[in-house]
Amino acid sequence: MIAYNLIKESFGYDEPILASDIEAMFPERSRPWIDKAIKTMVDENQLKRFSTGVYYIPRKTLFGDSLLNPQKVIAKKYIKNGIETYGYVSGTALLNLLGLTTQVPNVITVVTNNESSRGRKVAVGNQSVYVMKSTTEITKENCAALQLLEAVKLVDLNDLDEIERYNLEKYIDDNNITLTMVSKYCSFFPDYVSKRVLGGSLIGKLAQQ
Repeated sequence: MIAYNLIKESFGYDEPILASDIEAMFPERSRPWIDKAIKTMVDENQLKRFSTGVYYIPRKTLFGDSLLNPQKVIAKKYIKNGIETYGYVSGTALLNLLGLTTQVPNVITVVTNNESSRGRKVAVGNQSVYVMKSTTEITKENCAALQLLEAVKLVDLNDLDEIERYNLEKYIDDNNITLTMVSKYCSFFPDYVSKRVLGGSLIGKLAQQ
């Protein structure tokens, strides 16, 4: 099938493919045609259905078809694709990512443009995810600054040890987060966040960028 070959060329193996991705690849085709094509590929085991509207091309292994990593699906649906950034992790998952905790969360919290509710829990494969709408549009340019502010919302900077402070400052350096960037988005967070940033020890590091 020509459609399968094009999809395989675009996405490869073990990568999440949304039904909307396939629809965008064939703008001249109707939705019923898209649905029928997807069903045919699933029936012929060219595509596997991960969940409603999410598919992937499996590899053949000694143990059968490969399984799709739920983390890839979470990233694709709520955080970023190859072009755009539209979300970021928050909560304990963010603190773990930044090296501010060693705790591994059972539920991953995600702030995203792709959610209209104040917050709800969804299942992505065997992973529980709490998705929240963002108070401002998330882009590739502001994502790092917003994540920094999320981290400051979650932890008292005065409680950080030497290694944790180093990790947070390294994140600022690695992402070139400036005081101007952070100041621009402080208003989207509780008042105490701006007080922690602008009146705390991080202001010197941010001013150096």
